[in-house]
Amino acid sequence: MNEGPRSRIRLKFSRLAAAKDLSHLEQIKILRARAAASGLKFCPAAGGKLLPRMAFGPAVSVGHESNCEYADLYLEEFVREAAAAEKFQPMDDGLFRLVSARRIPVFFPSIEAAVNAAEYFMEAEFPAGFSQAAVDAFMALKNVAYEKVKASGERKTLDARTPVLSASFDGGSSLLKLTLRLAPGKNVKPEAVAGLMSGGKPVFRRIVRKELYWFDSSGKLEVF
Repeated sequence: MNEGPRSRIRLKFSRLAAAKDLSHLEQIKILRARAAASGLKFCPAAGGKLLPRMAFGPAVSVGHESNCEYADLYLEEFVREAAAAEKFQPMDDGLFRLVSARRIPVFFPSIEAAVNAAEYFMEAEFPAGFSQAAVDAFMALKNVAYEKVKASGERKTLDARTPVLSASFDGGSSLLKLTLRLAPGKNVKPEAVAGLMSGGKPVFRRIVRKELYWFDSSGKLEVF
């Protein structure tokens, strides 16, 4: 009789350049298949005994790389962190690479519910004259109206300034760093923020989601 999970392993992966065009569902399918092939005694997902029970972090946009893709794996056994890592590392390839494996309490909040912010590094050809001064001018504003158009064609006006917690620009490397607050229904893509900051349409060479964060009791950002 299944008495529920006895342990929970939080896996952290890097999503490499070759995987940047995968959808979130395609990524989940690959990571779930790796968990199933790991040899660990996983708890089955609802409706499928051959599929492991897992929970995943917030979706990364198509076209983005990432250093912080999280997946929680629920197990019917107690497993040491090092032993779990040893099961997954041989499956590293050009798509995903294991960064870490940590044991966490079984009844911790879900990854998606706990994440409050994400940091992005964006390499691009920005409009002429774009500089840190332009970034500072944007950050000095109280709000910036932005019209978000969904795939369905629905249009929604959002404030693109409030989600931006920090921003900096290195002109030498054409690298824009953004930390954006995540909130249901209010999220703005980093590409949109970059366009509003620069007053044009940057040509992006590379976008990497570097890290996910949560707010501690004092309101300080902590690495997830």
